[in-house]
Amino acid sequence: NLAPHLSSHHRLRGTEPQALTTLERETQQMATEVVLRHHERLAGNGIQNAAALIIEVATGEVVAYVGNVPHFSPALHHNHVDIIQARRSTGSVLKPLLYSAMLRDGALMPDQIIPDIPTRVGGFSPLNFGRTYDGAVPASKALARSLNVPAVRMLQEYGLDRFYAELESLGMSTLTKPASHYGLSLILGGSEASLWELTGIYAGLARATVQGR
Repeated sequence: NLAPHLSSHHRLRGTEPQALTTLERETQQMATEVVLRHHERLAGNGIQNAAALIIEVATGEVVAYVGNVPHFSPALHHNHVDIIQARRSTGSVLKPLLYSAMLRDGALMPDQIIPDIPTRVGGFSPLNFGRTYDGAVPASKALARSLNVPAVRMLQEYGLDRFYAELESLGMSTLTKPASHYGLSLILGGSEASLWELTGIYAGLARATVQGR
């Protein structure tokens, strides 16, 4: 009852009940309470769905799984839908993966200056959220501020096909079309992903960081 979406997910897949044993009851309850608090604040802006997934970095085990706001009656906002498994636009969450890949491959340094200027590639003209430009910005600060134009320029330099292959190697299975279909908008949310896979990918990055120290 504390994890109805996860229970339903495993039931539909025919997974044995042991698959639920990594959940930590107290963590699950706390995560549910956090989701409910955020929902109360965000519902006024029409945001009726929210989810939380917590994974133990060292083991990859799921310790909390809140697939949606646990209000099932009335089902006006489809809270029964497990949005941890649902595919949604990636938004900006792929930017750290590009940054990490470029650092690893020696294609980028944290202090390397990236142009943040009006840019047009074919018919694609990316804009920063604030619709302003800094002229030039260190790569690390461009990532911290989630600037769109530098991210597109970094992807262009690294190579679209190369980054596409990197995402597949990390376990992103939702890239159902060739890289050319997404183009450079891939780094700005032009593709879809599930919270389930993205959390696993980020946990893998965290493990690699810890092991590399």
